[in-house]
Amino acid sequence: MNGHKLQLLYLKNIFLLLHGFIMEKKIALNMEKKDNPLYLEKYSFIRFNPSLKQFGSKPSEGLIAITTTGMVFVLILQSDGNIITAAELLGQFRSKIKVVDLCYAKSGDFLVVTTDGLVQSSVHCYRVGLKVVQDECIITCEPFSSFFLNCHATCLAGEKQIYSKVTHLKFILREAADAVVITASGPSGSVVELWELREKPVAFHKMFNNPSLERQPKTVVWQHHTSSTTNSGVVAMATPRLSIYDANPPPSYILVAYKDNSIKCFYRESLQLACQISVNTRTHHRDEHTMYSHQQGSKNYLHGAAISDMQLSWTGCTLVAIDSLSQIFLYRLCPVTDIGGPMTTSYALTVLEYCLMTGTDWWDVVLSLRPGWIESICEKFTESFNRQPAAAQQGWISRYLSIKGSLYRCLSNGLAKAGDCHALIMLNAISAAMKSLLRPRDLSSQDKGPAENLTAILNSKGTEAVYQMDKVLLHLESKEFTVEPPILQSLQHLTQWVADCALYLLATLPYQSPNHNRYPGGGLVSDPKALNTLRELLVIIRIWSLLNESCLPVFTKMAENLDVLSLLFKLLTKTLLAHGSEPDDSLLDECSLLPNQVLIPIIELGTQAFGVASPALFMNSLPLQFEYYSQPEFLKYNSKVPTIEGTIPQNHKSDIVRHVSLGRNPTHVRQCTRCYSSSMLKAGARSAATRAWDQRWLRCCPCGGQWKFVEIPKS
Repeated sequence: MNGHKLQLLYLKNIFLLLHGFIMEKKIALNMEKKDNPLYLEKYSFIRFNPSLKQFGSKPSEGLIAITTTGMVFVLILQSDGNIITAAELLGQFRSKIKVVDLCYAKSGDFLVVTTDGLVQSSVHCYRVGLKVVQDECIITCEPFSSFFLNCHATCLAGEKQIYSKVTHLKFILREAADAVVITASGPSGSVVELWELREKPVAFHKMFNNPSLERQPKTVVWQHHTSSTTNSGVVAMATPRLSIYDANPPPSYILVAYKDNSIKCFYRESLQLACQISVNTRTHHRDEHTMYSHQQGSKNYLHGAAISDMQLSWTGCTLVAIDSLSQIFLYRLCPVTDIGGPMTTSYALTVLEYCLMTGTDWWDVVLSLRPGWIESICEKFTESFNRQPAAAQQGWISRYLSIKGSLYRCLSNGLAKAGDCHALIMLNAISAAMKSLLRPRDLSSQDKGPAENLTAILNSKGTEAVYQMDKVLLHLESKEFTVEPPILQSLQHLTQWVADCALYLLATLPYQSPNHNRYPGGGLVSDPKALNTLRELLVIIRIWSLLNESCLPVFTKMAENLDVLSLLFKLLTKTLLAHGSEPDDSLLDECSLLPNQVLIPIIELGTQAFGVASPALFMNSLPLQFEYYSQPEFLKYNSKVPTIEGTIPQNHKSDIVRHVSLGRNPTHVRQCTRCYSSSMLKAGARSAATRAWDQRWLRCCPCGGQWKFVEIPKS
């Protein structure tokens, strides 16, 4: 960059990346099919071309930056590890750029809009295209349609100029170049202007008019849509990050903060004022040694704070603002489809479905709910998900359970159901990881793989006559379950969790009859799919133990000749056959004897509710005030989990992903920001299977929260 100052740095992917879902597609709700029960029909897939393609049309990753002197800088991260950089003039000459914004076009190009900050200057637009030829990036910058602000045009008409500089400039949506919003301020106030990109027919002089033309030529120009004036200057502005609706124009909010500490929320259509709030910035302590006034006996606060920046959450349900004293303000927003009205259950369900489809974080949606709605929303969400095809459910099951678990964690009595969701996430993930290692001996002679054959055998032979695991093994071809011994040894922590989960569920069965789902994760006992999955995994573990005994789970048995795997398989089969009715006394007696036969481990399900998205949010009146690095007392919510008789509580922390012990006081771990579960930063000896397992949880915790590095000093 030759030492040029970077004014705007987009640390984003050069191609359109929607949270790792489909790289070249944007998902939006089809308004014409919004009542369709199928997600794949209800939501449209709008194709976006990658801005830069590698071999095989694979999108590239990198960043693009615009300097204050009018230079475009691009850095590309190739898949082979090489880094390509390039720079080019944005226009024909160097020019001063004060405010700039960028958006993506469907063609893969970028549309850049710039201004030098002066009202009397024009707002310039450019189209930026990228191409790599022989490891060299070629940047193409083409001028686009430009315009002058409407407030300057009125000044040219004879009115007095009251605005001196352009303060903010943003596209309404980052994936749509159809509209920009611009603010200009002066000593006596400010103006917000909305400009839209429209097609306009080209008018020719009658001398050049050709009547033989079938269609009149058209051009694309910027047209002033509407303006809104205020007596205070603009200090910050926020527009939506994305739109969940496939409409033209899509409904969206424009939020503007002013020097008088007021925030106005405008609706895009005609800049209609949706709501207005006044920010109280007088709650900032000067330092940790707060000064007290001896005369009034009250604290002295710093005055003169103003909003510095704002940002909307991904779904547009909340607004985050920060002031000049580093105070952060969080506000709920009304639905964009119902201006001024509260969030409804139908709108919340639509947004949660959108988060399920795209992988967008749903934390801000949870904050906008009412506690009385959560169970109803979970029921409707479950009904909607169960209507989807089986293949679609299999692809979305993990994120679906994460969303449900986070909703249940906000209920004072929802800890058990949240534990059920977490246990199902782990069980399904382990089942997929273990079954993916199985390969048939002859691909041409079999229609089903080993995993499908095992499922069919257990379903067809699942009668009262088959309670023994050894009888099931007679119907299987053991050679089809052959896996390299080093891989089996590396998966011992997963097989251990499967066995511990089965022990835990069966031991809780006698205690769940009077009060169902008292134990976190105990609800899997009444789920036939989960019971069948456990049975299948126990059979696979038994076959693998014949190849390598080191993959066997470790049990603390009271009798040496006790076959724990066979006992668990038999009890799970009895529980499955009793589904839909109360378990008989013989089954309850056998499960009650389990703690006397083998030590029942307490599995950590990571279902504790911490932070704002917890029952404490609905137990306290708003607004809630917080202090950096200090958890307030009103957020400390401790839910009591009943213990199973005969179990020994753990005195160490467990890795929520790898299910191994981290010790009592781990020093270098990654911690979830949502459920506070811990996990190792790096595992020890790993195989290809364990690397794939770790990669599954690299982005976020199983609960959906983000990881953060935690370094705890040794005491």
